[in-house]
Amino acid sequence: MIHIAVCDDDPQAAGLIENLILSGQHYCEETLEVSLFYSGESFAEALQHGCIFDLVYMDIEMEGMDGITAGQMLRGDDENDFVQLMYISSHEQYHLQLFDVRPSGFIKKPVNQEVFMKKLIPALQKAVRTRQNGKLNFLPVQQKGKELMIPFREIVYLESRIRRITLVTKEGELQYYGVLKEEAGKLPASYFTRIHQSYIVNLYYVKEISAKRIILLNGSELPVSEKNSLTVRKAYLSFRGALI
Repeated sequence: MIHIAVCDDDPQAAGLIENLILSGQHYCEETLEVSLFYSGESFAEALQHGCIFDLVYMDIEMEGMDGITAGQMLRGDDENDFVQLMYISSHEQYHLQLFDVRPSGFIKKPVNQEVFMKKLIPALQKAVRTRQNGKLNFLPVQQKGKELMIPFREIVYLESRIRRITLVTKEGELQYYGVLKEEAGKLPASYFTRIHQSYIVNLYYVKEISAKRIILLNGSELPVSEKNSLTVRKAYLSFRGALI
């Protein structure tokens, strides 16, 4: 899924851009999801809550937080370096101010459909390539109608209880519905291993390991099943060897 944000304080303009984006679905092999924001503040809040986008269409002149400030907040997080940021404005005098936020393009208002599509299609293709090249080291998590992208390095472990997964990170935890086997397929096998029917652990966070349990750096103590014991120890030894 390709996640696209449209930030414009004019709902009619935002709706037009959304429709143009969705009309490009047949040019993209992945599903397009568009999130609308009617202020720079609401966009910034979404970023703070962990929303990650592949492509952002940002108006420049908005009430309150303008598009340049919102773009600076986007670029302020290194995880968003890959995001394509397209600015939209009826004025063209902002080029020097946009330098620091590294825009991917500029579209003049009123938006011309043909011009917009010529820029949208290659942007979508680039977003797909970026994902396929493995440049996004994130676990996609569906929660409350949104897809959150959790960096692999932030994940300590996953626990499954009756199709409900608890994902524990360095900063806290979140819950969502899923199947642990499917989540395992999305994680790098080089340092994530299944230690039990109900647990997948990031080996970077292992403090102590034995045949029946693992103690993590955050103090959590998790069981190792008899079935998985040998595989877990081999995976850990291989992981430690790769670090030397």
